[in-house]
Amino acid sequence: MRILPFDHPRRVPWKNGRGSTLELATDAATVGGAWTWRLSLADVPEAGPFSEYPGIDRSIVLLEGAGLVLESPGSRCEVPRAGRGLAFPGDNPTVGIPCGPGVRDANVMVVRGRWRGDVHLLLAGTHELRGDTVVVHAYDGALSIDGVAMRRVSINRGETLITDRPMTLRVQTLGRAIGAVFTG
Repeated sequence: MRILPFDHPRRVPWKNGRGSTLELATDAATVGGAWTWRLSLADVPEAGPFSEYPGIDRSIVLLEGAGLVLESPGSRCEVPRAGRGLAFPGDNPTVGIPCGPGVRDANVMVVRGRWRGDVHLLLAGTHELRGDTVVVHAYDGALSIDGVAMRRVSINRGETLITDRPMTLRVQTLGRAIGAVFTG
């Protein structure tokens, strides 16, 4: 189990040069090293193409703003505002269209064939997360988490917990957490 402090995330430029991602957690051995899974936040200020990632599967959920639509050949989907994220292959040309200003999303990326990954926006209440690797980020408010290293753990706003154990977490009223589950 690791708890990453609120000042841990680092800004990483998008492959397409149109913005940047705030990398919350990854399995890279070194900062900036190759990863097989990653959890990040991104602001989408204007409509434009997403960076293409051949061999990568993605999952995305809306955190802030009026909405975000993803368009790819033959598909148009609205990004969910809670619960499980919208999954899509990183190899497909995809355009993100924000529905107004202030759009921010949480994004999971995994190497296809190595991991399956999902991102969830967890609102107030109790939630179960199970996977080979589980990552939880306290987006708004503090979280109480049971089952991590066989004990109760709390993390504060902006902190990120990474574990290889299933967990039960409680999100406070008006709080939000980002949960990422990776199964290999």
